[in-house]
Amino acid sequence: MRDEAIEALRRELKAVEIPTEDRDVFRLNSGNPMLSLAPGLVVWTGLLRVYRWAGQEQRWQLHPANDPAGAARLIAPLYRERMRDFDKEMHAWPL
Repeated sequence: MRDEAIEALRRELKAVEIPTEDRDVFRLNSGNPMLSLAPGLVVWTGLLRVYRWAGQEQRWQLHPANDPAGAARLIAPLYRERMRDFDKEMHAWPL
């Protein structure tokens, strides 16, 4: 169930134009998969059958794993914000 939940989320993220690759999936010591999307944006899933990530103001967000499309819609604006901030920081570094 956990692996299928991450794969379903990856498909839905792709549908909202958020890229993920196999290398973005990691395993925690518990064996639960984790999806790293952007600096400070990691999505976990586990036995609770929910997706979990740190949202606005670093508050935990939970969303049922049986609704990956809904989770992707919630994650998309946060992903774009974090990547926009990351791009700004990268351009600010001296060469």
